[in-house]
Amino acid sequence: MSYRNQLIYMLKNNRDVMKKLIDDVTEEESLEQGSHGFNHIRWQVGHLLYAAGYSYSLLNQEYDDFTQYKDLFGGGAELSEDPSVYSNMADLRDKMYAVHNDVIAAMEKSSEDDLTVEIGEEGKKTTVWQTINFLCMHEFYHAGQIVNIRKILKRERPFG
Repeated sequence: MSYRNQLIYMLKNNRDVMKKLIDDVTEEESLEQGSHGFNHIRWQVGHLLYAAGYSYSLLNQEYDDFTQYKDLFGGGAELSEDPSVYSNMADLRDKMYAVHNDVIAAMEKSSEDDLTVEIGEEGKKTTVWQTINFLCMHEFYHAGQIVNIRKILKRERPFG
């Protein structure tokens, strides 16, 4: 199986998993942190929206809308004590779903050559496919965090 086909498979699975995890989360629930002070679901979704936008920018060089989320949701961004700094859950969820679909559509139009382009700084070079692959795995890491918050919310297991 090609890199492209593997990534399409993973991107579709990630999209479907995230829908099962967050479709039913209310605005109030999206701010739950639990006693361990987890990053709340609203932050998790914003962070994943930012990452998906970055993936899309690798396939569509003209896309840079994701950069608006860097300060709040980029790598290393601290969780704000003020929930009003975050967009509402419904808006973040809809935007993330739209970007997921855009990434999948762009991936379906891409070629293997598009995916083997090197990106990054000298000494930290990688390829487009490796970066998107990492971001897919990164999404599952955060999905696990969302599962833990769903347990705190006493939600039924979304799988199995």
